[in-house]
Amino acid sequence: MAFLWLVSLGFLSMIRAVYGSGWTSAHATFYGGGDATGTMGGACGYGNLYSQGYGTNTAALSTALFNNGFSCGACYEIQCNDDPQWCLPGSIVVTATNFCPPNNALPNDNGGWCNPPLEHFDLSEPVFQHIAKFRAGIVPVQYRRFVDFVCLPFFAILSSFLMPLLN
Repeated sequence: MAFLWLVSLGFLSMIRAVYGSGWTSAHATFYGGGDATGTMGGACGYGNLYSQGYGTNTAALSTALFNNGFSCGACYEIQCNDDPQWCLPGSIVVTATNFCPPNNALPNDNGGWCNPPLEHFDLSEPVFQHIAKFRAGIVPVQYRRFVDFVCLPFFAILSSFLMPLLN
């Protein structure tokens, strides 16, 4: 019985589905420091993202993506796009846990990254460095809304312990 539970959990952690059709362009920056402690709390009210199971795979969303909080808990697959100087290969999956407030005093292309109508992800620093070099600061990305059971806190905690056993 335990074996079936482990196999089922492994299967669920690999189930992924994409909303919509294809990728959408946006930009990404990072915040929160190298250990992501500066990302704790946030507009979605999740508190300590480590103890809640989100870890560092989190993002603050611009006004256009945040949707007055209705996007809290949503998962997005993000990949750096079209900047060979700064982009790294591969993609990441993050959970929306915070709001990136607009800075209307700055232009949209020079510091006002989260200003409407821009679609922007302010990633935790560790996860940003999976898709781009630290020195880039801001990079063009492509994203798609994503369902991934590993994104959910319960499965994130369990899969971090069980996935090495299943591999």
